[in-house]
Amino acid sequence: MIWALAPMDGITDTAYRQIVKEIFEKYNKDKTKELLLFTEFVSSDGYVHNFDWIKNHLIYEENEKPLICQIFGSNLQKLLFTAKEIDKNYDFDAIELNIGCPAPKIMRFWAGSALMLDKNNTLEMIKILSEVIKRPFTIKTRVGVNEQDKQKQKEFIIKASEFCSIISIHARTLKQEHSWETDIDFVLDVKNKVNPNCKIIFNGWITEEKLQDTNFMYKMSKLDGIMIWQAGIWNPWIFVDYKPTWKEKKETILKHLQLNIKYKWERTWVIEFRKFIWTYTKWLDNASKYRVEFMKVDNFQDFKKIIDKI
Repeated sequence: MIWALAPMDGITDTAYRQIVKEIFEKYNKDKTKELLLFTEFVSSDGYVHNFDWIKNHLIYEENEKPLICQIFGSNLQKLLFTAKEIDKNYDFDAIELNIGCPAPKIMRFWAGSALMLDKNNTLEMIKILSEVIKRPFTIKTRVGVNEQDKQKQKEFIIKASEFCSIISIHARTLKQEHSWETDIDFVLDVKNKVNPNCKIIFNGWITEEKLQDTNFMYKMSKLDGIMIWQAGIWNPWIFVDYKPTWKEKKETILKHLQLNIKYKWERTWVIEFRKFIWTYTKWLDNASKYRVEFMKVDNFQDFKKIIDKI
């Protein structure tokens, strides 16, 4: 069964993916689990017009594989150019089109979930993109724009499965965004109707508690995989049945930051890394006190001094 870490901008970069993969390989005891990772969102507009801005999203190491590159956009020609260039110049295991992101800044350009509004055009886009690249093609989408759209979306996904090796489905509508209950039955029904060569992955509100829910996991076993989003944010142990000690967490935090610095400017990443500290120190006594200290540092050595004294 596939266990996937959802693509998240500013989070699932090469450094975090390497940390997740290393922990998975060290502590996973379930040989039926296969870890699947995704890049951050790669804008086709950015790839065409400002590659220097987007190129860090395409950095990866071989030990992260299997790894899928997710692209987004609405202009077919720019998507074609981006997909073909990535297919030629990078060795990802597949290329994916995002048809599910509800972020206003993405939808403003008729990308992400906005592609669900014109299903016929998007289906043709999927067909063309899948035919121009050599490696497998995948999509990530939702159960519909709203409740009334679900049947049409189901038909769309079934047709799209003829051109995709994997379809990840966020089991909420666009209107629901990231709230409300997920529609598991929709995804289970889709699984029974799609091209049997297309794998279906469930996404949406998967918590550590749900992973321990026998009834929920039984339903998931009827699918090809599950994709974790929020529960995987800065919790690289989410895919394994292992609770790290604080000493192990400290070592992971420092290694994570060092990897980030390897690929980017030190000051930039020490500052940006502050967002990771909240979850890494979530259950720590006096966590708020230390977070205040982290906010004041902009270099690795000062950051390490705070970590060492906790």
